Amino acid sequence: MRIFVAVNFPARLRQKIARLSRPLEEAGVPGQWTEADKVHLTLKFIGEVPAAEVDPISEALEEVAGSFRPFEMKFGPIGAFPSPRRPRVVWLGVESTPELRFIKDDLERRLAELGIPREERPYQPHVTLGRAPREAEAGEFRRLEEVARSLRIADVYRVTHLDLMKSQLGSGGAVHTRLVAARMGPRA
Repeated sequence: MRIFVAVNFPARLRQKIARLSRPLEEAGVPGQWTEADKVHLTLKFIGEVPAAEVDPISEALEEVAGSFRPFEMKFGPIGAFPSPRRPRVVWLGVESTPELRFIKDDLERRLAELGIPREERPYQPHVTLGRAPREAEAGEFRRLEEVARSLRIADVYRVTHLDLMKSQLGSGGAVHTRLVAARMGPRA
């Protein structure tokens, strides 16, 4: 089973985020743009695991989520990996708050105890807006930075739970299903 840990957003906010790709597409920026139902913030991509390992991972996620109070998430500017001039991924930035960094660190530590390798790259919180086609030429992205400067999401989202998600790959792309919603904050 292919799984990951995410922060999911309500439908209205997912749609608003997904709509950010429209001006980019209209400006001729090539990409396979993320559909609203797939918009999320990945905290940890775990990958393929046997079904028997899902329960211990769920318990670890519940433990981490329960040790943090809900917090507010703000969105930043649009950027690209590895660069806006030759992107592979176009994304909406997420403010890297202390809460988000501590949750990410605790999640990495706790999952490493279960044998899941730690992510070695620095965590840059973001929501994927789209992926650039491999055959696209660098010149096709010349308007990306110009258009992206004017695109913002002013919403503040209150994170109240972390989700363990299942990702099934198919001919129409990945289908994401929530397996566990781990509520944040101490249990009563």
